[in-house]
Amino acid sequence: MSVTEVVEQLRRAHARLTEARAAAVVAETTIREGREIFDHGTAGSIWPHVHEIRRLGAEAGDDVRLAHTAIIQAQEIINDYCVSIAGHGIGGAADPPGSMPEASRTDGEADRSPVAAGPTDHGAPSTEEQRADWIADRERAGAVINPQNVTRINKLPDGRIVWVEGKNPDGGEEHILDSQRVEQFGTMRVPKEDIIPLVFAALERGEVIGYSGVNRRVYEVVFKGERRRIAITVTRDGLIVGAHPISLKHKVRTRLHRS
Repeated sequence: MSVTEVVEQLRRAHARLTEARAAAVVAETTIREGREIFDHGTAGSIWPHVHEIRRLGAEAGDDVRLAHTAIIQAQEIINDYCVSIAGHGIGGAADPPGSMPEASRTDGEADRSPVAAGPTDHGAPSTEEQRADWIADRERAGAVINPQNVTRINKLPDGRIVWVEGKNPDGGEEHILDSQRVEQFGTMRVPKEDIIPLVFAALERGEVIGYSGVNRRVYEVVFKGERRRIAITVTRDGLIVGAHPISLKHKVRTRLHRS
């Protein structure tokens, strides 16, 4: 097969993935609307399965969002491959290498080792100088980061820099602190003001004990004197895009991929 023929096949695959991305957006919107309808219809219900259905609905939305991110990553790889064999991207000869839109890369590699313990539940707050240095580090690495939108950023004991933004199309603080998520954390006796500190405490000194959803790592950490489990998604660049609580009674999947 000639290079021209390979490029044409890559373009076709890329186009189908674009359709899949659009479908993922529609699916996420539909799931969210379905959750809102269900919540309205079951307001005040004492039926024991209501909370479980709400949890599953939230996880379904997370899975679709992660799928959307994975599709973007696949398109980046296709574009890079096209550049490597033809000298231009999927869009044509005018496309410079790396012209694909930046995508958040989800870190799904298995890592069962515990993270070194931090000094406090909330972690040491970053100074303005540290904040500027860490943001600059991410920018030099090519990460998509909006300094004005960063609400919290820290450097983990293993050297990774992680941060959360107020609003982000891939997730972030607005998603983590939406009303349904806050309610989920509330059932675990974690108030809204403790959710983001818990996320950072888990990343800073928690132990990865398994996975939830597609590839969201589940951390176990002692926070404010209580053992907590929380599932967190962090992109390869370090952006925290989602988190949800996990009951200590819930059986956690230990393998990355469902068998």
